[in-house]
Amino acid sequence: MKYRTHLATTMAIGLPLMAGLNEISLINIGALGLGSLLPDIDHPSSFLGKRNKIASGITNKTLGHRGGTHSLIGVFVVFILGTFIQQNYLAVSGQNMTFWLVFGFLFHLIEDAFSKEGIHWLWPYKRKRRRKKIIYYTTGGIGEYLILGFTLCLLLIELRLLYLGTLNQFAHFTWLNEVQSKFEYLQRFCHL
Repeated sequence: MKYRTHLATTMAIGLPLMAGLNEISLINIGALGLGSLLPDIDHPSSFLGKRNKIASGITNKTLGHRGGTHSLIGVFVVFILGTFIQQNYLAVSGQNMTFWLVFGFLFHLIEDAFSKEGIHWLWPYKRKRRRKKIIYYTTGGIGEYLILGFTLCLLLIELRLLYLGTLNQFAHFTWLNEVQSKFEYLQRFCHL
């Protein structure tokens, strides 16, 4: 997926969840957006890769594209780094920043898992594919543009509901409170 589609899709999923938890803030929205773009730092011509050529070059040479940054190891590294930054450099207003950063990162991986190329969740272990995918899209193909169009329409509706102050009425996710409390427990356990 291209960065526009990653950003739109992740925001369309994350915004109602954020509204349901009453956690809409500039830092959380920024963390969600950054998380949705961060795995592609390993590609020099990606949105973040063009803006940070040193980090992009190093990750591309050492991990390759869709290598370590597109795996559960990448999720773990982002969790550790985000927790460190959150605990040492952010005030109380950014207390759930890492949750939304990891959410955006993980959702990027889920989106890429449905691409024709796929990802290796358990990198560096690579298993040869034996089955053909039933549902997939090609990066830059018509399927991706259909996904982008749909999610942009959905995002516009969500932004209008957010403006009216009614988006949180449609999003009651009690299970997400439980997930977030487990996430906070993990962060306290990994106090850096």
